Amino acid sequence: MMRSKFAAIGAILYLAAFVCASVYPLFDHRTFAGLPAVLLGLPWIDYLPSGWLLGPIALNALIIYVLLAALSFLFSLLRRLGVQASQE
Repeated sequence: MMRSKFAAIGAILYLAAFVCASVYPLFDHRTFAGLPAVLLGLPWIDYLPSGWLLGPIALNALIIYVLLAALSFLFSLLRRLGVQASQE
């Protein structure tokens, strides 16, 4: 399903950071302990109700995956073009 390992690792690291940030308030009961989890949902958290926190997180993970997959594809394409140019 996921074609780019680089993009999958980036999206998984983002999701792992969100899980850690959302679990942190269970151990620390200070006032702004849950703020990092909310900040990971920016900028979409401003446009959706606060009960839908997982929606912006999933959207950000998808955006991270698509951008990293495109970057990985671009690098592999440039590498292939460089190999073809050196063979000629």
